[in-house]
Amino acid sequence: MKKYLFPRIVTKMQVEIKNLPGSEVEISGERDADTFEHFWAMAVKELGDKADIPGFRPGKIPERILVEKIGEGAVLEEAASHALEDAYPKILEEEKIEAIGRPNIVITKLARKNPLGFKIKTPVLPPVSLPDYKGIAKKVFGKPEEDLEVEDKEITQALEYLQKSREQNGELPELGDEFARTLGKFETLDALTQNVRESLTLEKKLKAREKRRSEAIDAIAREMVVDAPAILIDAEREKMIGELKGNLAAAGLEWAHYLDHIKKTEDDLRAEWKEEAEKRLRYGLALRAIGLEEHISVDREELEREMEYLASRIPEKERPQLDPVRLEDYAYSIARNEKIFRTLEDQAEK
Repeated sequence: MKKYLFPRIVTKMQVEIKNLPGSEVEISGERDADTFEHFWAMAVKELGDKADIPGFRPGKIPERILVEKIGEGAVLEEAASHALEDAYPKILEEEKIEAIGRPNIVITKLARKNPLGFKIKTPVLPPVSLPDYKGIAKKVFGKPEEDLEVEDKEITQALEYLQKSREQNGELPELGDEFARTLGKFETLDALTQNVRESLTLEKKLKAREKRRSEAIDAIAREMVVDAPAILIDAEREKMIGELKGNLAAAGLEWAHYLDHIKKTEDDLRAEWKEEAEKRLRYGLALRAIGLEEHISVDREELEREMEYLASRIPEKERPQLDPVRLEDYAYSIARNEKIFRTLEDQAEK
């Protein structure tokens, strides 16, 4: 699409903000006549470049002729569209409105050389009232740690799994130093066994950490006061559907075949996941609120490091299809949440 370099309009708009039930706001306001005239000129330029009028080359059509042929209403609608595309993000920024979803825009006044009147209704992030999250975190993370000792039978099972992975013609290799060397960096079976023990210990530690983190954020989210709007719950369900589709595709499975296998429709899954979606949403809102309360942010270096790590886990042939904006948003949330959980874990020492 061709872009037109018109001067940026920075006029302050007079708007009225009204809070509505269901976590929505209504924005009423006007763009002054002089500002709207700027967008009229933009609309004439764009429409003139695309219009096919006999006797005139695109981009060389006089304004009077263009308006006669396509109608003043069409130009006004195009101008209003540009004017509100320019206005909406400015209003959100100036009024500190945290909008979500797609706004519903109604033009209330539309005439040449007059102010442009509008009314915008948009869902917003709901207000959150956090409980004593530091006290909850101290209680959860201050508990004595579970026994994370790796038992000999777990090591034996892991070695047997590795042994079976090297099976050839129905014969298993003998567990010994030679077998250990086939796995790369190990000179002896003892070295391999020690590595297995350390890996299993680390795995147990990570699982125990995730368990405590889930317990902490679950307790905080349950005591948090918030009216979660339906639009956010629906969005979370769609995210869950998308995640499952992505996981199935990565495993080489088709979505339709999966649904046939479990004998359910996509709508069945949506209905079943409503409660889980609301819980996930509450977790996200709780983490976000704690991040704001603790002034937690992610700098550019941290963000790029997380993006690089996430991209490295995706098959190289699929990386060109990555959406950089979505990757950056996801990396930011991962890095921010890690900082938030570390802040909560630190409460055990206070």
